[in-house]
Amino acid sequence: MKHMVILLTLVAILASLTVISVKAVSGMITFSVMDKMQLTYPIFYIMFIIMIASCVFQVKFLNQATKLYNTTTVVPVNHIFFTISAIIAGIIFYQEFLGAPFLTVFIYLFGCFLSFLGVFLVTRNREKEHLQQSYIDFGNIPGKQMLDKIQPDSHSLSYGTLPDGSDSTKSQSGERKEV
Repeated sequence: MKHMVILLTLVAILASLTVISVKAVSGMITFSVMDKMQLTYPIFYIMFIIMIASCVFQVKFLNQATKLYNTTTVVPVNHIFFTISAIIAGIIFYQEFLGAPFLTVFIYLFGCFLSFLGVFLVTRNREKEHLQQSYIDFGNIPGKQMLDKIQPDSHSLSYGTLPDGSDSTKSQSGERKEV
């Protein structure tokens, strides 16, 4: 469970970054259409690159989570983490609830709670899965030698056996040595 939480926390952090950058890019495009051209400022392109990069890495980590765990487990947890991270990002960066009446904020948060409760109720009777791989694959590390293929697989040739079936423990004179 801790591996899935780590992966989906990374997805949620990237999702909040995606939400922030998408809102910035869409706001700049809207402002360019309505009033003053914003596409000439470098911040638009920086936010556009951040938007694309965060989407790509978000999909990468989500794909890794679905490889390790069943999608019926990953999707509900991702929904909850994504929603919470998007709400927190909106509250912090765009002050969405600033000046809103208490009842509006309460109804919004209560709606999110009902959504989370619905996700929990739908997925509570799912059978638990065991981890297929005991590690999270972050890809190849440049310059690091791969040492994971030292031992032969159970389907490969055993030690001391040549591909033609002969034994590699024969002496120079052709006699077999007992190993």
